[in-house]
Amino acid sequence: MIFSSVLFGIVLSFLAFLFAVFVISRFIKRENVAFEPKVSVVVPAYNEGKNIGECLDAVFASNYPQNKLEVIVVDDGSNDNTLKILEKYKKARILKQNHLGKVEALNNGIINSSNEFVLTLDADTTMDKKCIMEIVKPFLDKSIGATTGNNNIKNKKSVLSMFQNIEYHFTNLMRSSFSAVFKQGAWISGSLACYRKSALKKIGYFKKDTMAEDIDIALELKKAGYKTVIVPAAFGHTIVPTRLKELYRQRVRWWVGTLQAIIKNRQLFSTKSAPSILYLYISHFWWSFYAFLSLPIIIYQIHYWLPYNTQSLFSLGSYFFRWFSLMGPIYVLYKIPNFGVSLYSIFGVLAGIIMTVISIAALKIFKDRLSFKNIFAIFFYFPYTIVLNIIILVSMLNHRFWERSFYIK
Repeated sequence: MIFSSVLFGIVLSFLAFLFAVFVISRFIKRENVAFEPKVSVVVPAYNEGKNIGECLDAVFASNYPQNKLEVIVVDDGSNDNTLKILEKYKKARILKQNHLGKVEALNNGIINSSNEFVLTLDADTTMDKKCIMEIVKPFLDKSIGATTGNNNIKNKKSVLSMFQNIEYHFTNLMRSSFSAVFKQGAWISGSLACYRKSALKKIGYFKKDTMAEDIDIALELKKAGYKTVIVPAAFGHTIVPTRLKELYRQRVRWWVGTLQAIIKNRQLFSTKSAPSILYLYISHFWWSFYAFLSLPIIIYQIHYWLPYNTQSLFSLGSYFFRWFSLMGPIYVLYKIPNFGVSLYSIFGVLAGIIMTVISIAALKIFKDRLSFKNIFAIFFYFPYTIVLNIIILVSMLNHRFWERSFYIK
Protein backbone atom coordinates (compact mmCIF):
# COMPACT_ATOMS: atom_id res chain seq x y z
CA MET A 1 0.00 0.00 0.00
CA ILE A 2 2.87 2.38 0.85
CA PHE A 3 4.58 1.65 -2.47
CA SER A 4 1.40 2.33 -4.45
CA SER A 5 0.92 5.56 -2.49
CA VAL A 6 4.39 6.72 -3.53
CA LEU A 7 3.72 5.70 -7.13
CA PHE A 8 0.42 7.56 -7.31
CA GLY A 9 2.04 10.55 -5.59
CA ILE A 10 4.65 10.78 -8.34
CA VAL A 11 1.96 10.55 -11.02
CA LEU A 12 0.02 13.34 -9.32
CA SER A 13 3.20 15.45 -9.18
CA PHE A 14 3.62 15.03 -12.94
CA LEU A 15 0.02 16.08 -13.55
CA ALA A 16 0.33 19.05 -11.21
CA PHE A 17 3.48 20.19 -13.03
CA LEU A 18 1.74 19.93 -16.40
CA PHE A 19 -1.21 21.90 -15.06
CA ALA A 20 1.10 24.63 -13.73
CA VAL A 21 2.88 24.92 -17.11
CA PHE A 22 -0.48 25.12 -18.87
CA VAL A 23 -1.77 27.88 -16.56
CA ILE A 24 1.42 29.95 -16.86
CA SER A 25 1.37 29.62 -20.66
CA ARG A 26 -2.05 31.27 -20.82
CA PHE A 27 -0.53 34.52 -19.51
CA ILE A 28 2.26 34.65 -22.09
CA LYS A 29 1.61 36.94 -25.01
CA ARG A 30 2.78 35.59 -28.37
CA GLU A 31 4.42 37.99 -30.80
CA ASN A 32 2.90 38.33 -34.25
CA VAL A 33 5.75 38.84 -36.71
CA ALA A 34 5.74 39.14 -40.49
CA PHE A 35 8.06 36.73 -42.30
CA GLU A 36 7.33 35.21 -45.71
CA PRO A 37 10.45 33.45 -47.08
CA LYS A 38 10.44 31.00 -49.97
CA VAL A 39 9.43 27.54 -48.76
CA SER A 40 9.88 24.05 -50.19
CA VAL A 41 7.14 21.58 -49.26
CA VAL A 42 8.39 17.98 -49.28
CA VAL A 43 5.85 15.14 -49.21
CA PRO A 44 7.18 11.57 -48.93
CA ALA A 45 4.66 9.08 -50.30
CA TYR A 46 4.42 5.31 -50.42
CA ASN A 47 1.17 3.77 -51.66
CA GLU A 48 -0.78 6.89 -50.73
CA GLY A 49 -3.27 6.85 -53.59
CA LYS A 50 -6.16 7.35 -51.16
CA ASN A 51 -4.64 10.42 -49.52
CA ILE A 52 -2.10 12.19 -51.74
CA GLY A 53 -4.68 14.16 -53.74
CA GLU A 54 -6.31 15.68 -50.67
CA CYS A 55 -2.88 16.44 -49.20
CA LEU A 56 -1.68 18.35 -52.30
CA ASP A 57 -5.03 20.11 -52.74
CA ALA A 58 -4.58 21.55 -49.23
CA VAL A 59 -1.02 22.67 -50.01
CA PHE A 60 -2.05 24.47 -53.20
CA ALA A 61 -5.09 25.98 -51.44
CA SER A 62 -2.81 27.61 -48.87
CA ASN A 63 -2.98 31.40 -48.52
CA TYR A 64 0.81 31.51 -48.65
CA PRO A 65 2.09 33.29 -51.79
CA GLN A 66 2.17 30.58 -54.45
CA ASN A 67 5.19 32.14 -56.15
CA LYS A 68 7.14 31.46 -52.95
CA LEU A 69 6.20 27.79 -52.78
CA GLU A 70 8.01 24.81 -54.23
CA VAL A 71 6.17 21.50 -53.89
CA ILE A 72 8.12 18.23 -54.11
CA VAL A 73 6.58 14.77 -53.83
CA VAL A 74 9.01 11.90 -53.35
CA ASP A 75 7.44 8.62 -54.46
CA ASP A 76 9.04 5.86 -52.43
CA GLY A 77 8.47 3.07 -54.96
CA SER A 78 4.68 3.00 -54.74
CA ASN A 79 2.91 0.09 -56.41
CA ASP A 80 -0.62 1.51 -56.25
CA ASN A 81 -2.10 4.46 -58.18
CA THR A 82 -0.09 7.16 -56.37
CA LEU A 83 1.97 8.11 -59.44
CA LYS A 84 -1.11 8.21 -61.65
CA ILE A 85 -2.80 10.68 -59.31
CA LEU A 86 0.39 12.78 -59.14
CA GLU A 87 0.26 13.26 -62.92
CA LYS A 88 -2.64 15.69 -62.37
CA TYR A 89 -0.49 18.06 -60.30
CA LYS A 90 1.64 19.86 -62.86
CA LYS A 91 2.95 22.39 -60.33
CA ALA A 92 4.50 19.66 -58.18
CA ARG A 93 7.94 18.17 -58.81
CA ILE A 94 7.86 14.39 -58.66
CA LEU A 95 10.98 12.53 -57.54
CA LYS A 96 10.99 8.75 -57.90
CA GLN A 97 13.05 6.26 -55.93
CA ASN A 98 13.02 2.58 -55.06
CA HIS A 99 11.25 1.64 -51.84
CA LEU A 100 13.89 2.82 -49.36
CA GLY A 101 11.70 4.13 -46.56
CA LYS A 102 10.49 7.48 -45.25
CA VAL A 103 13.90 8.73 -44.07
CA GLU A 104 15.48 8.26 -47.49
CA ALA A 105 12.45 9.89 -49.13
CA LEU A 106 12.68 12.90 -46.82
CA ASN A 107 16.40 13.34 -47.40
CA ASN A 108 15.95 12.96 -51.16
CA GLY A 109 13.33 15.71 -51.23
CA ILE A 110 15.22 18.03 -48.87
CA ILE A 111 18.56 17.71 -50.70
CA ASN A 112 16.86 18.41 -54.04
CA SER A 113 14.83 21.34 -52.71
CA SER A 114 15.68 24.91 -53.74
CA ASN A 115 14.85 26.89 -50.61
CA GLU A 116 16.34 27.44 -47.16
CA PHE A 117 13.09 26.55 -45.40
CA VAL A 118 11.65 23.07 -45.95
CA LEU A 119 8.22 22.02 -44.71
CA THR A 120 7.78 18.24 -44.50
CA LEU A 121 4.25 16.89 -44.68
CA ASP A 122 3.02 13.30 -44.48
CA ALA A 123 0.93 12.25 -47.47
CA ASP A 124 -2.05 11.37 -45.25
CA THR A 125 -2.00 14.82 -43.63
CA THR A 126 -3.68 18.02 -44.78
CA MET A 127 -3.15 21.56 -43.52
CA ASP A 128 -5.17 24.67 -42.80
CA LYS A 129 -4.87 27.57 -45.23
CA LYS A 130 -2.77 29.67 -42.87
CA CYS A 131 -0.57 26.81 -41.68
CA ILE A 132 2.49 27.63 -43.81
CA MET A 133 2.15 31.33 -43.00
CA GLU A 134 2.24 30.54 -39.28
CA ILE A 135 4.82 27.77 -39.18
CA VAL A 136 7.58 29.83 -40.84
CA LYS A 137 7.25 32.95 -38.66
CA PRO A 138 9.60 31.81 -35.85
CA PHE A 139 12.47 31.40 -38.34
CA LEU A 140 12.97 35.14 -38.20
CA ASP A 141 15.00 34.15 -35.13
CA LYS A 142 18.18 32.61 -36.58
CA SER A 143 18.59 30.33 -33.55
CA ILE A 144 15.47 28.38 -34.56
CA GLY A 145 16.33 25.19 -36.42
CA ALA A 146 12.86 23.69 -36.69
CA THR A 147 9.22 24.40 -36.01
CA THR A 148 6.25 22.08 -35.79
CA GLY A 149 2.51 22.49 -35.83
CA ASN A 150 -0.39 20.83 -34.04
CA ASN A 151 -2.24 17.91 -35.54
CA ASN A 152 -5.98 17.40 -35.31
CA ILE A 153 -7.69 14.15 -36.27
CA LYS A 154 -9.62 13.73 -39.51
CA ASN A 155 -11.24 10.32 -38.91
CA LYS A 156 -13.14 10.56 -35.62
CA LYS A 157 -15.89 7.98 -36.20
CA SER A 158 -14.39 4.91 -34.50
CA VAL A 159 -14.23 4.34 -30.74
CA LEU A 160 -10.42 4.36 -30.80
CA SER A 161 -10.26 7.62 -32.73
CA MET A 162 -12.60 9.29 -30.21
CA PHE A 163 -10.08 8.68 -27.45
CA GLN A 164 -7.16 9.59 -29.68
CA ASN A 165 -8.89 12.88 -30.46
CA ILE A 166 -8.82 13.82 -26.77
CA GLU A 167 -5.25 12.54 -26.48
CA TYR A 168 -4.08 14.61 -29.47
CA HIS A 169 -5.71 17.77 -28.14
CA PHE A 170 -4.19 17.18 -24.69
CA THR A 171 -0.74 16.55 -26.20
CA ASN A 172 -1.02 19.55 -28.53
CA LEU A 173 -1.87 21.81 -25.60
CA MET A 174 1.00 20.56 -23.43
CA ARG A 175 3.55 20.80 -26.27
CA SER A 176 2.42 24.34 -27.04
CA SER A 177 2.47 25.28 -23.35
CA PHE A 178 6.01 24.00 -22.84
CA SER A 179 7.20 25.83 -25.95
CA ALA A 180 5.60 29.10 -24.80
CA VAL A 181 6.82 28.94 -21.20
CA PHE A 182 10.36 27.69 -21.83
CA LYS A 183 10.84 29.35 -25.26
CA GLN A 184 11.55 26.02 -26.95
CA GLY A 185 10.03 22.58 -27.22
CA ALA A 186 11.44 19.09 -27.25
CA TRP A 187 9.11 17.50 -29.77
CA ILE A 188 8.74 17.53 -33.53
CA SER A 189 5.63 16.15 -35.20
CA GLY A 190 6.90 14.07 -38.11
CA SER A 191 3.69 14.60 -40.05
CA LEU A 192 3.93 18.41 -40.02
CA ALA A 193 7.22 20.24 -39.45
CA CYS A 194 9.39 22.93 -40.99
CA TYR A 195 13.20 23.01 -40.97
CA ARG A 196 16.08 25.34 -41.70
CA LYS A 197 17.82 23.47 -44.51
CA SER A 198 21.30 24.68 -43.55
CA ALA A 199 20.73 23.28 -40.04
CA LEU A 200 19.71 19.89 -41.44
CA LYS A 201 22.77 19.86 -43.70
CA LYS A 202 24.99 20.66 -40.69
CA ILE A 203 23.80 17.59 -38.77
CA GLY A 204 23.74 15.25 -41.78
CA TYR A 205 19.97 15.26 -42.44
CA PHE A 206 17.60 12.57 -41.12
CA LYS A 207 19.06 9.33 -39.76
CA LYS A 208 17.80 5.75 -39.98
CA ASP A 209 19.17 4.52 -36.65
CA THR A 210 15.96 5.10 -34.65
CA MET A 211 12.29 4.34 -35.26
CA ALA A 212 11.35 7.95 -34.43
CA GLU A 213 13.23 10.12 -36.89
CA ASP A 214 11.20 13.18 -35.87
CA ILE A 215 12.27 13.09 -32.20
CA ASP A 216 15.82 12.18 -33.20
CA ILE A 217 16.14 15.14 -35.58
CA ALA A 218 14.83 17.51 -32.89
CA LEU A 219 17.44 16.30 -30.41
CA GLU A 220 20.23 16.38 -32.99
CA LEU A 221 19.34 19.98 -33.84
CA LYS A 222 19.55 20.85 -30.14
CA LYS A 223 22.98 19.23 -29.94
CA ALA A 224 24.04 21.48 -32.81
CA GLY A 225 22.89 24.56 -30.89
CA TYR A 226 19.48 25.15 -32.53
CA LYS A 227 16.09 25.59 -30.88
CA THR A 228 12.83 23.95 -31.89
CA VAL A 229 9.46 25.53 -31.17
CA ILE A 230 5.81 24.55 -31.46
CA VAL A 231 3.53 26.91 -33.37
CA PRO A 232 0.00 26.63 -31.88
CA ALA A 233 -1.72 28.30 -34.84
CA ALA A 234 -0.20 25.96 -37.46
CA PHE A 235 -2.78 23.19 -37.84
CA GLY A 236 -2.57 19.93 -39.70
CA HIS A 237 -5.18 17.20 -39.94
CA THR A 238 -4.06 13.60 -39.92
CA ILE A 239 -5.46 10.06 -40.01
CA VAL A 240 -5.12 7.89 -36.92
CA PRO A 241 -5.41 4.11 -36.41
CA THR A 242 -8.95 2.80 -36.09
CA ARG A 243 -8.04 -0.77 -35.08
CA LEU A 244 -6.18 -1.90 -31.98
CA LYS A 245 -3.56 -3.75 -34.03
CA GLU A 246 -2.74 -0.59 -35.98
CA LEU A 247 -2.62 1.48 -32.78
CA TYR A 248 -0.24 -1.05 -31.24
CA ARG A 249 2.18 -0.87 -34.18
CA GLN A 250 2.12 2.92 -34.20
CA ARG A 251 2.67 3.34 -30.46
CA VAL A 252 5.46 0.75 -30.29
CA ARG A 253 7.26 2.68 -33.01
CA TRP A 254 6.67 5.99 -31.23
CA TRP A 255 7.59 4.85 -27.72
CA VAL A 256 10.57 2.65 -28.49
CA GLY A 257 11.75 5.07 -31.19
CA THR A 258 11.74 7.93 -28.68
CA LEU A 259 13.70 5.79 -26.20
CA GLN A 260 16.21 5.05 -28.94
CA ALA A 261 16.51 8.76 -29.77
CA ILE A 262 16.97 9.98 -26.19
CA ILE A 263 19.52 7.25 -25.39
CA LYS A 264 21.39 8.02 -28.60
CA ASN A 265 21.41 11.72 -27.67
CA ARG A 266 21.84 11.13 -23.93
CA GLN A 267 24.54 13.80 -23.60
CA LEU A 268 21.73 16.36 -23.81
CA PHE A 269 20.43 15.21 -20.43
CA SER A 270 22.17 17.48 -17.93
CA THR A 271 21.38 20.21 -15.43
CA LYS A 272 22.23 22.76 -18.15
CA SER A 273 19.56 21.46 -20.51
CA ALA A 274 16.35 23.34 -21.23
CA PRO A 275 13.39 22.30 -19.02
CA SER A 276 11.59 20.90 -22.08
CA ILE A 277 14.50 18.53 -22.75
CA LEU A 278 14.73 17.48 -19.12
CA TYR A 279 11.01 16.82 -19.03
CA LEU A 280 11.18 14.70 -22.20
CA TYR A 281 13.93 12.51 -20.75
CA ILE A 282 12.54 12.20 -17.22
CA SER A 283 8.91 11.65 -18.24
CA HIS A 284 9.70 9.09 -20.93
CA PHE A 285 11.80 6.95 -18.61
CA TRP A 286 9.32 7.39 -15.78
CA TRP A 287 6.28 6.31 -17.83
CA SER A 288 8.28 3.36 -19.16
CA PHE A 289 8.91 2.32 -15.54
CA TYR A 290 5.30 3.07 -14.59
CA ALA A 291 4.03 0.73 -17.33
CA PHE A 292 5.57 -2.22 -15.48
CA LEU A 293 3.94 -1.33 -12.17
CA SER A 294 0.61 0.32 -12.94
CA LEU A 295 -1.38 -2.71 -14.09
CA PRO A 296 -0.52 -4.96 -11.08
CA ILE A 297 -1.26 -2.08 -8.68
CA ILE A 298 -4.59 -1.27 -10.35
CA ILE A 299 -5.57 -4.95 -10.24
CA TYR A 300 -4.55 -5.10 -6.57
CA GLN A 301 -6.57 -1.99 -5.72
CA ILE A 302 -9.67 -3.29 -7.52
CA HIS A 303 -9.36 -6.65 -5.77
CA TYR A 304 -8.76 -5.04 -2.37
CA TRP A 305 -12.00 -3.04 -2.41
CA LEU A 306 -14.07 -5.57 -4.36
CA PRO A 307 -15.47 -7.49 -1.32
CA TYR A 308 -17.11 -4.27 -0.07
CA ASN A 309 -19.07 -3.94 -3.32
CA THR A 310 -20.53 -7.40 -4.02
CA GLN A 311 -23.87 -7.07 -2.29
CA SER A 312 -25.72 -7.15 -5.62
CA LEU A 313 -25.12 -7.03 -9.36
CA PHE A 314 -26.01 -3.35 -9.25
CA SER A 315 -23.41 -2.55 -6.58
CA LEU A 316 -20.79 -4.62 -8.45
CA GLY A 317 -21.57 -2.87 -11.72
CA SER A 318 -21.52 0.53 -10.02
CA TYR A 319 -18.14 -0.31 -8.50
CA PHE A 320 -16.51 -1.05 -11.87
CA PHE A 321 -18.29 1.90 -13.47
CA ARG A 322 -16.71 4.21 -10.87
CA TRP A 323 -13.29 2.63 -11.34
CA PHE A 324 -13.20 3.19 -15.08
CA SER A 325 -14.86 6.59 -15.42
CA LEU A 326 -14.86 10.08 -13.98
CA MET A 327 -17.68 8.95 -11.72
CA GLY A 328 -14.91 7.64 -9.44
CA PRO A 329 -13.54 11.07 -8.40
CA ILE A 330 -17.11 12.40 -8.13
CA TYR A 331 -18.07 9.49 -5.86
CA VAL A 332 -14.98 10.01 -3.69
CA LEU A 333 -15.90 13.67 -3.20
CA TYR A 334 -19.44 12.67 -2.32
CA LYS A 335 -18.23 10.10 0.23
CA ILE A 336 -15.61 12.25 2.01
CA PRO A 337 -17.98 12.91 4.96
CA ASN A 338 -18.24 9.11 5.43
CA PHE A 339 -14.76 7.88 4.45
CA GLY A 340 -12.67 10.93 5.33
CA VAL A 341 -9.66 12.20 3.38
CA SER A 342 -6.82 9.86 2.38
CA LEU A 343 -3.89 9.97 -0.01
CA TYR A 344 -5.85 7.82 -2.46
CA SER A 345 -8.85 10.14 -2.40
CA ILE A 346 -6.62 13.18 -2.91
CA PHE A 347 -4.89 11.50 -5.84
CA GLY A 348 -8.08 10.26 -7.45
CA VAL A 349 -9.93 13.55 -7.19
CA LEU A 350 -7.07 15.86 -8.19
CA ALA A 351 -5.93 13.63 -11.06
CA GLY A 352 -9.48 13.51 -12.40
CA ILE A 353 -9.94 17.28 -12.08
CA ILE A 354 -6.58 18.14 -13.71
CA MET A 355 -7.09 15.79 -16.68
CA THR A 356 -10.66 16.96 -17.21
CA VAL A 357 -9.86 20.68 -17.00
CA ILE A 358 -6.91 20.42 -19.39
CA SER A 359 -8.87 18.23 -21.83
CA ILE A 360 -11.84 20.60 -21.95
CA ALA A 361 -9.52 23.59 -22.25
CA ALA A 362 -7.73 21.88 -25.14
CA LEU A 363 -11.03 21.30 -26.95
CA LYS A 364 -11.87 24.99 -26.65
CA ILE A 365 -8.39 26.28 -27.55
CA PHE A 366 -8.15 24.07 -30.63
CA LYS A 367 -11.69 24.89 -31.71
CA ASP A 368 -13.22 21.44 -31.26
CA ARG A 369 -16.76 20.98 -29.97
CA LEU A 370 -17.80 19.71 -26.58
CA SER A 371 -19.85 17.07 -28.39
CA PHE A 372 -21.31 13.89 -26.96
CA LYS A 373 -18.40 11.85 -28.38
CA ASN A 374 -15.81 14.14 -26.81
CA ILE A 375 -17.61 14.17 -23.45
CA PHE A 376 -17.87 10.36 -23.60
CA ALA A 377 -14.14 10.01 -24.38
CA ILE A 378 -13.16 12.35 -21.51
CA PHE A 379 -15.51 10.58 -19.09
CA PHE A 380 -14.10 7.11 -19.92
CA TYR A 381 -10.53 8.15 -20.69
CA PHE A 382 -8.92 6.10 -17.90
CA PRO A 383 -9.40 2.69 -19.62
CA TYR A 384 -7.72 4.12 -22.73
CA THR A 385 -4.65 5.05 -20.65
CA ILE A 386 -4.53 1.46 -19.39
CA VAL A 387 -4.51 0.23 -22.99
CA LEU A 388 -1.61 2.58 -23.80
CA ASN A 389 0.32 1.37 -20.74
CA ILE A 390 -0.19 -2.25 -21.79
CA ILE A 391 1.14 -1.42 -25.26
CA ILE A 392 4.23 0.19 -23.71
CA LEU A 393 4.71 -2.82 -21.43
CA VAL A 394 4.41 -5.36 -24.26
CA SER A 395 6.80 -3.37 -26.46
CA MET A 396 9.42 -3.32 -23.70
CA LEU A 397 9.05 -7.06 -23.07
CA ASN A 398 10.22 -7.69 -26.62
CA HIS A 399 13.60 -9.43 -26.35
CA ARG A 400 15.25 -6.99 -28.78
CA PHE A 401 14.34 -4.09 -26.50
CA TRP A 402 17.03 -5.18 -24.05
CA GLU A 403 19.82 -5.56 -26.62
CA ARG A 404 22.41 -2.79 -26.61
CA SER A 405 22.58 -2.83 -30.41
CA PHE A 406 18.88 -1.87 -30.49
CA TYR A 407 19.81 1.62 -29.28
CA ILE A 408 23.36 2.28 -30.45
CA LYS A 409 24.29 1.78 -34.08
